[in-house]
Amino acid sequence: MLSPFTSQFPQQFLTPAVKSHLEAMVTLYTDMAQRTLETLQSLGELNLQLGRDLVAEFGANYQSLMAARDAGQLGGAVSGQLMPGAAALQTYQRGLADLLGRSGSSMAQTATTHLPAVRRSASAVAEEFVNQASEQTARATENLSRYHATSPLRH
Repeated sequence: MLSPFTSQFPQQFLTPAVKSHLEAMVTLYTDMAQRTLETLQSLGELNLQLGRDLVAEFGANYQSLMAARDAGQLGGAVSGQLMPGAAALQTYQRGLADLLGRSGSSMAQTATTHLPAVRRSASAVAEEFVNQASEQTARATENLSRYHATSPLRH
């Protein structure tokens, strides 16, 4: 099986234009993957912070519940348990919205940076293929007309 990664790949396909296009595509995909990994790392950090905040809030609520000395304090501590983690979740939601906004912006900037080079290299490859096809068509037409000229089956 022929593949661009084997030594048996026909060298006629690895023209400078094709190599340039492959390099442009690899650079684009590498940078996009890097932005994705940065976003995932930030998301992991945000999730860890949420976990820490929830544990701290639950711990504080549990301590106030255990420290209640009368019914009034106990009622206040129990009401704090009705919406556990609300502040932590709001902070998480704001952080997540900010993270996703930065991630989208970063991805768009990366694409904007690399797409002109990808477009130019793709156009060069297409132009090269069109030129090669025209040359091959001209050769085939010439060979066919030579064959017809020498063929004993001419009409």
